[in-house]
Amino acid sequence: MSDQQDVPSGSSDNVEKSRPTSQSQPVPASTGGAPRYVTEPIQFRVRGSSTTGASPPKFVSLEEIMTAAHGFKNMALAHEIAVDQDFKLEPFEPPDNSYQKLVKDTLHRAYFDILREQLNSDPPVYKQALVLLEDVKQGLFSLLLPRHTRIKQVIEEVLDSDFIKQQAENNSLDFGKYAAFVIDLMAKLAAPARDEMIQDITKLEDTVDIFRSILETLEVLKLDMANTLVAMIRPHVQAESVQYERNKFKEMLKVSEDGLQYTREWLTRHIDKTDLVLPVTDQTVIRNITAQTLAKAYLELLEWDDSKNYPETVTLDAARFLELGLQIYRMVAVSAVLLVSPSCSADQAAAAQLKHELKEKIYIIMGDACTDTQLNKVLPSIAEEVIRGTEQLLEKFNQGPLASDVKELIRTQITGLRDPDHRVRQIVRQRVLEFLKGILVCGGGSKQVPVGLSALSQELTSIAGTLLRYVMHNKAVFTEHYLDIVTEELSKTS
Repeated sequence: MSDQQDVPSGSSDNVEKSRPTSQSQPVPASTGGAPRYVTEPIQFRVRGSSTTGASPPKFVSLEEIMTAAHGFKNMALAHEIAVDQDFKLEPFEPPDNSYQKLVKDTLHRAYFDILREQLNSDPPVYKQALVLLEDVKQGLFSLLLPRHTRIKQVIEEVLDSDFIKQQAENNSLDFGKYAAFVIDLMAKLAAPARDEMIQDITKLEDTVDIFRSILETLEVLKLDMANTLVAMIRPHVQAESVQYERNKFKEMLKVSEDGLQYTREWLTRHIDKTDLVLPVTDQTVIRNITAQTLAKAYLELLEWDDSKNYPETVTLDAARFLELGLQIYRMVAVSAVLLVSPSCSADQAAAAQLKHELKEKIYIIMGDACTDTQLNKVLPSIAEEVIRGTEQLLEKFNQGPLASDVKELIRTQITGLRDPDHRVRQIVRQRVLEFLKGILVCGGGSKQVPVGLSALSQELTSIAGTLLRYVMHNKAVFTEHYLDIVTEELSKTS
């Protein structure tokens, strides 16, 4: 994944110097002092660096900054491939009614309008057609792997630029023949899932429409090929990404004033110094405290306060932790609803089935609700669904319907869950977080599903597994920095 351009131009934090050559011309400094040479790279002082004692100011070159920024982009891509099992490239489509989409549609329309106008002229003009066939040719090449040498030779022979140009000059260019060749080749190279898309092209009769569809299909096939390659290299990226990300982050630290400022604030909030005799120097104790600190810190990411600055070391996974937090919010709400709902059957199997059915329907009614305001809007509908499901179960066992006062009590209990401090919601939330904390501290292992959450054991274990995967990768990359931060904090005497 790394390449020549990823290597930083300097390997230390010292001043980067460039000696002038005989051709260099001195440029007088505007405020006096030694002249600066035009061949010398621009340098920037890193704010916050020491300027006292024997330590010189810390400078970095613009080249180092740009190299580090480029490396961080590569690091982000490697991280996505390694962490996200479902990672794949998606086509970029500008939003509807946006300026970008307007420009894109206008340019595409103009391109094919010119092609149509030239082909319909008398005699036909093939200038735009030759450009199009060359684009198609290059598009086919992009679908090939290095081992497809024979197919590449065939494409070169059939879509020979010089021969096609001669046909155009002699007014004998047969677009239909080339279209048939391209469509047949795409059908052989494409995945079976694209057969229908390619078959639709054969139903078109207009030459311009045919080649427009060919170009659009080639873009789809190129993306398919790229995602196939991503899937092929994923095991390699996963094996190498930890060290790769570690190195890239260290490069970023070299050009940052304090690249761990917010990470330090994040961790120190969760260091529990109760019953500790400071300073702590025992490495085993420090590691144990670090493990406990990180478990609590990672859980904070699931309910992050946007007024705080996000820690630098988990920035790449911010959206993932946010999504897990939303899943936990909905799971807690659903579990709380089930706990305050009536159990109207002594038949354990029937009660469990009712809970399962209610869980599925409640999730559907909740949709994407992830705030107390949104939850408040759907709770009345959820209450009616609970009443309906309960009465269906009563009817199954030949029992009478719920009394009016009981229905009203159910509505009151369920709509009362809109309060974030509701006792049941708080109990469920605490049990979920304690369960997840135990998973993070122990690094997995077998854990019993908390009482009252058995109906949501599948959702809970799924969230726990996903969270653990993110955390283990993050710890593998940044544990060195985390240990340093905790060690520094525990070395203080007060």
